[in-house]
Amino acid sequence: MYKVAILGYRNQGKFHHAPAFAKNPDCEIVAVCDIVEERAREGAETYGVPAYLDANEMLDKEKIDIVDIPVGEQYRFELVMNCLRRDKHVFTEKPLAGAAGQMRIKLSDVPKARAMIDEWQKHDVQFGICFCLHGGSNVRWAKEFIRNHRDEYGELKVVQGRCAWGSWPHVIDLFRFLGGEVAEVFAYHDGSDQWAAKTVAVKFESGAIGTLMMCSSLALQYEIKWIARNGEVVIQDIGGVTWARRSNANEYTLFNEQGSVNRSTYLTLFDEHITDFVDSIKEGKPFDADGWAGLRHMEIDGAIGDSIITGKPVKVERYMPEKGHTIFTTNP
Repeated sequence: MYKVAILGYRNQGKFHHAPAFAKNPDCEIVAVCDIVEERAREGAETYGVPAYLDANEMLDKEKIDIVDIPVGEQYRFELVMNCLRRDKHVFTEKPLAGAAGQMRIKLSDVPKARAMIDEWQKHDVQFGICFCLHGGSNVRWAKEFIRNHRDEYGELKVVQGRCAWGSWPHVIDLFRFLGGEVAEVFAYHDGSDQWAAKTVAVKFESGAIGTLMMCSSLALQYEIKWIARNGEVVIQDIGGVTWARRSNANEYTLFNEQGSVNRSTYLTLFDEHITDFVDSIKEGKPFDADGWAGLRHMEIDGAIGDSIITGKPVKVERYMPEKGHTIFTTNP
């Protein structure tokens, strides 16, 4: 039984992370910490555990295996580093850093993410990032379909991703996970202070190409199209219609035909994703959305931000490129 501490009890901790850890049969929540006393006490009362206002006090007093850190990106670095130094398994939100917020990642934010990786590599612990779309049953189906039909569908040609505002980091993560490592980006934005709409041309290291687009007024949360030489796989929204089709074929292979997204479907993403994280600890196996995924997102998104600022294409510099490569890339 893994003893879990919740470090941060705002919306993500309260409604998404803590309930998912509490449901897991291999986990037990043993403490809740938040700098706001009211939130700390609310979480502690919900789970019948001690409340803390200071993370170090909690870590000193409680026996803890996993620390869940669903705090804002501006506050993530010190808390994550502290818990890794104490040999705790860490599960946290994305992006790993972001001085101007998660939709305006810049290359100047990337060193903090790399420092987290350096610290993580010193310890025999798991470091998980909440790219929760990996928990979706339709995404799971698409990943397995691609794995099982790579020879039939042939080499990757294009990946297209588009999303609403809040799904931007998730779509970059899935874009890379399905497409492989990104070599270069060229980006534009809408001129607003918040970069509420962005579009990016992408070159993969494999030679494939792609496009990424975000718009705050987009009705669906996200869509990914994986297009290979002999066919394509499409994931349309959280729990939405997902299908594959061979080129020039009349029949689709359908995962589902669901046309709406409800709250229970969304919350299930966290249940499944955190179960995968706990299983990765228990079984000593890789986790799809580990620290490397968090770092690669930062490197890609930072390059996108730099391209927006400079108006030029930007190469994506990967830290320790021999590690953390995606399952679907053929590059080392």
